[in-house]
Amino acid sequence: MKRFQLVLALLVFAAPVAATEMYSWTDANGVKHFSDSPPPANVAKAKKLKVKGGVTSTASDEEEKPADKNAGPALAAAAGYAPEDIKRNCEIARKNLANLDAQKLPLDANGQPVDAEAAKSHQAQVEKTNQQIKLFCAAH
Repeated sequence: MKRFQLVLALLVFAAPVAATEMYSWTDANGVKHFSDSPPPANVAKAKKLKVKGGVTSTASDEEEKPADKNAGPALAAAAGYAPEDIKRNCEIARKNLANLDAQKLPLDANGQPVDAEAAKSHQAQVEKTNQQIKLFCAAH
């Protein structure tokens, strides 16, 4: 149980490090603005910025160095998981994702989920399972 708590804590603290997009522009009065929302339509020139780990850049995702494909399993190993546990958890997470993908939620005539709460819960399960795959499975 301690391992799970440690991994959960690592995931929670790693979340704020994720990249976010910001926008920068100067208005007609010469005032510089920064926002996480796109600038007003009447702004002729705006810059899209990327903020990651407190560092701001104009680099696009393609320009970034690709992440180590084994970073997740290495983090799990550092948290005390044995290699066989990492492999087993990866297999379980992949099976869980396949099961979630196979579930078909009922849709209304407009193609929207009949039960919005069930759809929201399903999406949360998919996201959690994807995090588990990222942690326990090496990227291919």
